[in-house]
Amino acid sequence: MMRFVRPRGRARIGAACLALSAAVALAACSSSSSGGSSPSSGGGATTTGGGGSSTSSPGATGVAYAKSEVAKYSPLRTTFPEPGPALTDVKSKLAGKTVWYIPIFLQAPIFTAESIALTDALKTAGATVHVCDAATNPSTADSCLKQAVSSHAAGIVTAALDYSFASQAYGAAIAAKIPIVATDNDKPGSFPNSPDVRRLTIGGPVYAALGADWIIADSDGKAQVLYVADNSNAGVTQTSAVKAEFAKQCPGCKLTVVSFSDPTIDKLPTAVSSAMTANPNINYVFGGYDAPSGIFALQGAKQVTGRKFTYLTVTGQPPGLQRVASGQQAADPGVDTAETMWNAADSLLRIITGAKQVDYLPALRLFDKANVPSDTKSAAAYASGSWYSNGGFRAMYTKLWGLG
Repeated sequence: MMRFVRPRGRARIGAACLALSAAVALAACSSSSSGGSSPSSGGGATTTGGGGSSTSSPGATGVAYAKSEVAKYSPLRTTFPEPGPALTDVKSKLAGKTVWYIPIFLQAPIFTAESIALTDALKTAGATVHVCDAATNPSTADSCLKQAVSSHAAGIVTAALDYSFASQAYGAAIAAKIPIVATDNDKPGSFPNSPDVRRLTIGGPVYAALGADWIIADSDGKAQVLYVADNSNAGVTQTSAVKAEFAKQCPGCKLTVVSFSDPTIDKLPTAVSSAMTANPNINYVFGGYDAPSGIFALQGAKQVTGRKFTYLTVTGQPPGLQRVASGQQAADPGVDTAETMWNAADSLLRIITGAKQVDYLPALRLFDKANVPSDTKSAAAYASGSWYSNGGFRAMYTKLWGLG
C-alpha cells in the first residue's frame, strides 16, 4: 500500500479507498466475522457510555428511530426533486470552455468515478473537463490550481482538497474570480467567504451516523462498539456524528474509539486487537472507511482468537460491498458518487450564471446482504451510480439547466 503523509489541514483521503495493488491484496485477504471522548492521535482506545447525559430519544424510541433510518435508506433512490430554481444561459456561458477537476488523489476509485460523472454532467452544456491530480502533494496541488488560473478556466471543482492544503494557489484563483466548488468538505469556515466559492459536503457525517443507526437497530440498542476514527478534518466530523448518534439514540450502547492517521495506519491492527482484548464484551467493530482503515481494522479484529463480532464500514465502495456480498461484512452505508458530481456541476453553474446557491441531499443508501448489488467488482457500475439510484437526477438536471 502506498504510504503518504497527510497534512493536518487536508480533508478525508481514507474514505477514498486507496486502490493500489498492495491495498487490493490486503482487501482480498481481509474477511470479517459478520454476525466518548475524543480519539487520541496515538491510536489508544477511549471508551464512553453511549447515552452520557442525553435524555432525548432514549431507549426504545432510539431503536425505533434507528430502524426507521435503516428502512429509509435501504431502497434504490428513484425520485429527484429539483434543488432550486431553473438556470438560464447555461450553454452560452459554458460551451467550448474548460472546467478543471482537481482531486486529492485521482487513483482512488471515488475520485476516478467523480471525474467521469463531472465530465458527463458538464458536457451537456458543451464544456470539457480537464483533470489534474494533486497526488496528495501540496506542491502538485498548488501547481494544478495555478495552471487552472493561467489557462483561464471557466471553473474549478476540487475534491477533498482543503484550503489549507494549497492556500496560496486557492487565493490566486479566488482573486482571479474563477468559480470554485470545493467538494468533500464538511468543516465550516475552512474556506474564505466569497461569492465565487462554494463548499459542498458529500454526506460523510450522515452516512457515518447511518452506520451507527444500523448497529443500534441490529443490536436492539445493546451494542458494545469499537469505532475506528480517522483524525483528518473530515474524519473528525464523521467521528463526532457517530458519537452524537450513539449518545442520542442508544443509552444502552457502549462506544470505544481508537484513532489512526495515515502515517501510522500500519499500527491500527494492533490498536484494534488491543482494544478488543481489553474489552471482551465488544461485539460490533465499526471499521471506519471501506479502505484503507476498514482493511486494517478488520485484520486487527481477526487477530483476537475466539471472538465473534459483527463488522461494518462506510462509504459504499467496491471493497466494502464485496465483503457484504460474500457474507464477510454485515452492512455498508455510502453515497452515490455520480449524483454528488451532478450536484457539484449544478453548484458551479449557479456561480457562473449568478443564480442563488441551493442545498443538496446526497443520494445515500445502506447496503446489507438483502440489497447488495450483484456486480460489486465492476468499477463501471460503481462509477455510474447504478448501485444507488435509477439515475433520474440526470434528466432532472438537464431539464433544470434548460438543456433537455
